[in-house]
Amino acid sequence: MAPIDDNPVDRRKTALVTGSAGTLGRAFAVALARRGYFVALIDLNEAENRETLRLVEAAGGAGLCRLCDVCSADEWRALHDELRSLRPQLDLFVNSAGVAGAGEFGRYALDDWQWLLDTNLKSVVVGCHTFVDWLKQNPDGAHIVNVASIAGFAALPTMAAYNVSKAGVVALSETLRIELAPARVGVTVVCPGFFRSGLLERARMTTQAERDFTEKAMSESRFTADDVAAAALEGVDRNQPYVILPRRARSLWRFKRWFPNAYLGYITKRFRQYKESTTE
Repeated sequence: MAPIDDNPVDRRKTALVTGSAGTLGRAFAVALARRGYFVALIDLNEAENRETLRLVEAAGGAGLCRLCDVCSADEWRALHDELRSLRPQLDLFVNSAGVAGAGEFGRYALDDWQWLLDTNLKSVVVGCHTFVDWLKQNPDGAHIVNVASIAGFAALPTMAAYNVSKAGVVALSETLRIELAPARVGVTVVCPGFFRSGLLERARMTTQAERDFTEKAMSESRFTADDVAAAALEGVDRNQPYVILPRRARSLWRFKRWFPNAYLGYITKRFRQYKESTTE
């Protein structure tokens, strides 16, 4: 094997992207490829993940595909050990794997709660836990991107399980940002609103009305996964703690921070209107 300094591929920065077979993970992977990264693509959908690798290589990057259950500590550890044997350092860790669900509290099944919490929150905890020491050893500094959602702060009704999972990602990211700053590891949490994606394909919804509402919100959105990935990477460049988009999501965030009682009253009113419209 050629020394690292003589190998142009090994001089690339290294990124790890979870959920890379999905819409947002793929957008991150291709955007990083355009920046010249070597991208480790992590997903359980092997066929779609190989398509992501093809797009990465077409965009000028390089990478590898690996199957990994992001809820399994053992599989994370095996992935960590393999990547450390292949790459000189880890520069960017993107946690974009996620699932969606909706249902009023008390009606949303506990098994679905567990599925959401495991995929959206536990996976981020275990992944960061596994890779944090390697990130801290990067002499050039490194960065973590955790994908949450406006649901992490908006407290949208019928979405308690999803809200809790994403609020946990926000809290984890804020804590990690503080703890890892001395080691020059930045942390950015991304909180997008609704955008067009394949998230509903596996979503677990209690009622058709909830699915219809989400499909409508996604279809009417003017921004895409590519927009989310681009904004997130710009946030990394600037070492921003939060990337919240689009403008409406940022307005909701400010509204809740500045006027919490008024915000909760507004959301409650909107929920009553929703309930009335779905029971007519």
